[in-house]
Amino acid sequence: MQQKVKELFASQLEQWPMARRNFDDLNSVQVAEVRFDACRMPITFNAGRIRSTAAKVDQKTIAERRCFLCGANRPAEQEGIEYGRYTILINPFPIFKNHLTIPDSSHTDQMMNAERMGEMLDLAHDLSDWAIFYNGPKCGASAPDHLHLQAGIGDDIPLVKYAKSVPDGELCQAIAPFGYMVYLIRDAEESSTFDRLYAMLPVPEGEYEPRINVVAYRKGEQVCLIVIPRHAHRPRCYTAEGEERYLISPGALDMCGLIVTPRAEDYERLTATKAMEILCEVGV
Repeated sequence: MQQKVKELFASQLEQWPMARRNFDDLNSVQVAEVRFDACRMPITFNAGRIRSTAAKVDQKTIAERRCFLCGANRPAEQEGIEYGRYTILINPFPIFKNHLTIPDSSHTDQMMNAERMGEMLDLAHDLSDWAIFYNGPKCGASAPDHLHLQAGIGDDIPLVKYAKSVPDGELCQAIAPFGYMVYLIRDAEESSTFDRLYAMLPVPEGEYEPRINVVAYRKGEQVCLIVIPRHAHRPRCYTAEGEERYLISPGALDMCGLIVTPRAEDYERLTATKAMEILCEVGV
């Protein structure tokens, strides 16, 4: 499967000019780094991500636009690999050099359950160098009306790299390397720990699942999970006025220590303290 994905990238970047330009533009993405006690956190200025960061996800906007993840609405040049009920696609608006979007073949709400979790674990097992991540409908998903996963190389994601270095211990272990709570679940394929944790987390009024980001990755022969409970969708500074505004809408990758800023002014003034404040506000 990893070889198939490698071949998909090669063919798509050869045949799809827009995607090739966007991936080439990653060479000019600016990256700064702030350091916390546990690990380093990159901050990137990537203007190409404005579409996702500024996405309107209210019900009226979603109802009025065509779903860009549905097969009938995708660009003619976009090809993919069928994987069960999913299609593995390259992300034409990438955050890093290896960025996949993995939508369901049917138009169904973004929601995690035991069956979907099993499919996510299968993907992480088959794509052993990759981390598979899920943004809840109120936790960074720019298409909350269409179930999809994403993926990137695990060692490119700070929290995944850090989690792999944490000594094996309890089946479910709580850590807070960036100041907010994160759960590590060992050998998720052989346990029901995620189901129990999912059932324990609160569901906000008017919503249908707990606010979470989830990342699955393979460590040796085990597939492990990072579960990040969320308090809020976006920080207060997202809608603030003037200099108080930072256009940062944290999804799974931001919560895993890879903060994306689509505006130059936010990139230039974002400090470690402000980054921590934003992530702790939307985390728990």
